[in-house]
Amino acid sequence: MPLKLYNTRELITPDKFKLKVLVYGMAGAGKTSWMASANSPEHKLLAGVCETGMGKGQLSAASTGYTACDLESYNDFQEFCTKPPTGFDVYGLDSLSWANKTFVKDKALSIPRAKGESQKRLLGVPELDDYGVMGELSRKLVQQLLNQPTHVIITAGLRIDKPDADNGGETLVGPDLPGMMFLGVTAMVDVVLYLGTRSILRDPKDAKSRVTERYFVTENTGGRLAKNRLSVNEKGVSFLPTEVIFDPAKGLGTFDWFLEKAKAEYTKYLAENPVNAA
Repeated sequence: MPLKLYNTRELITPDKFKLKVLVYGMAGAGKTSWMASANSPEHKLLAGVCETGMGKGQLSAASTGYTACDLESYNDFQEFCTKPPTGFDVYGLDSLSWANKTFVKDKALSIPRAKGESQKRLLGVPELDDYGVMGELSRKLVQQLLNQPTHVIITAGLRIDKPDADNGGETLVGPDLPGMMFLGVTAMVDVVLYLGTRSILRDPKDAKSRVTERYFVTENTGGRLAKNRLSVNEKGVSFLPTEVIFDPAKGLGTFDWFLEKAKAEYTKYLAENPVNAA
């Protein structure tokens, strides 16, 4: 078959633009709530879920009323990533970390070794080379999920990767994923968001006004892995601020906030720069 040619400006037209996002953070930071914010009158979310607890971790966002399906095996995970049910314009995976800790791990451990098994593997404990297999298994399926012609949201837990003191490397904070996927997944998606929490005073003069504020980091800072490809200029400078407050009650930092921000900037750019249009 001949190669399919297209003009890259098509990718940023409002009707074709799709968000491909990885959100990671500590347990309880609000990752599932952010994914659930994609379910709205304008968008239909299907979430493939595989964490623990009531509804496999969906209790905190259950009132949103999105459609979910339980991923209980590697075959379920494979089907969700390669042939997900149709009729949805947003697919969410909650979470990639837990998928790797359970059925992806079990799949890797089911591969026999030519030189025999170790007692650790027989007890379900991965060894060094198993983490590489787990990373590759999840990479292949995540790639197919990202290739779906929809918005895609992937959540992950947080991992702190401490380098050897002798090499002077920086401690990295990133998604809790095995093998090459700790760094590799950041190359696969368009937007990597670190979701953090901090304590603030709504009224600086009132110590009792202390609340927890949730925020996203959109660029690498302080060793926290983050990235976004959302830009409209030749220098590649993003139109997103380095930090975005996540406050659903005020409509800040939600899925729609990011999507509408991108569409507005792309629409403005295309209107002001028609010369290079196809």
